[in-house]
Amino acid sequence: MREAHVNEIFSSVQGEGLWVGQRHIFVRFMGCDIRCRYCDTPDAVEREDGQGQPGFCRAQRSTDSAEYERVPNPLNAQQMTEFCKRLIVRGPSNSTLSLTGGEPLLQHHFLAEWLPNIRQDFRIYLETSGIHYREMDDLRDLVDVVSMDFKLPSATGLGPFWDEHSKFLSLVRGKAVFVKLAVTRETLYEDIMTSVNIIAGIDGAIPLIIQPASGRFAPEPATLVELQNAALRILQDVRVIPQVHKVLHVQ
Repeated sequence: MREAHVNEIFSSVQGEGLWVGQRHIFVRFMGCDIRCRYCDTPDAVEREDGQGQPGFCRAQRSTDSAEYERVPNPLNAQQMTEFCKRLIVRGPSNSTLSLTGGEPLLQHHFLAEWLPNIRQDFRIYLETSGIHYREMDDLRDLVDVVSMDFKLPSATGLGPFWDEHSKFLSLVRGKAVFVKLAVTRETLYEDIMTSVNIIAGIDGAIPLIIQPASGRFAPEPATLVELQNAALRILQDVRVIPQVHKVLHVQ
């Protein structure tokens, strides 16, 4: 069996997107192949041991405790399943497992082996940059919900990924999918409308979440309303939702 490099495993409130407020179990995978300037999970991107891999995973001991144990990386499937199942609150049928990062799809070979088993006990919620469409093709039938970012060049400080996003969204069309746009004070109107038109060309009913960045990157409130108005002229469901876990001061 393959193994995975994981930053942390914990239980918390889902703070982003359509399922905001739900209790989820989070598996934060290590590693990301892009560097967005507004990144709020640098610990899952930067390496710890100086040799290209993180030394330890932080695994929450129980939902009744704020204590974590440090587990050497990489983790095997049995360890991952044990650490996730001990955080179930109301039973498997009510449990959602959120795969986040970093970028989970960079470890898609592990996920392809692990998810068929763990999916018997969890609804699988994938948070992804929406770039790795080839890897997603292997996992499409193993996840239940897809939270897909569109990485806007004016927000990330990187080049555009329009073609990758289009191919990815076309691949997951028909699943429970929504698109999330992280918006900063540097975000261009043109980037938003390019995203909106890509979504509309695939399925105008796919929900779009405009997610304002916080802190020094935060956009003006009036800008958010303007962007939502423009997007609603083309798409059916456009919502402005901040990162609620930051408002609540939870992980």
